[in-house]
Amino acid sequence: MKTEPHSLPRHAPLWTERHDAPTFAAISRRPRVLVVEDDPVQALLLTLMLDHHGVDTTLVTDGAQALEAVKAGGYTLVLMDYLMPVFNGIEATRAIRRWEREHGLAATPIIAVTASAMACQCEAYRAAGMDDVVLKPFSARDLADVLARHGAGRQQVAFVHGAVS
Repeated sequence: MKTEPHSLPRHAPLWTERHDAPTFAAISRRPRVLVVEDDPVQALLLTLMLDHHGVDTTLVTDGAQALEAVKAGGYTLVLMDYLMPVFNGIEATRAIRRWEREHGLAATPIIAVTASAMACQCEAYRAAGMDDVVLKPFSARDLADVLARHGAGRQQVAFVHGAVS
């Protein structure tokens, strides 16, 4: 028995698109971290480490700028130095927490990044509304751990029903 070769017509599609079929678009939402640090070396170190972890960063250099940045919104968490001009870290945290309460907003995690972490100081950080402490000098592992504890440790992906236009 002889088999004849079969070929597709020249312009026949290899598949047929169904326009009513659902499509899924992946939307990447990188965590956004506000870095509040007045020391340029520490600020650079933090932003480089965060970038390595797939985090978008915004840098401000004092507590008053931190309050304004939080008011603008959209941060996954805040890394807050303690010793800064204008407002220190505790004053800035209190102002942020007050503003969040007044506007009925969920508390953004605020992490103290400091070399001053004696037991009494850690209690003052918590009393002001800070959620955690990272001690200077810190390692990449220390930073990764705190990001993971507070929901900013890895890129989040959402799948959205519908076509991307």
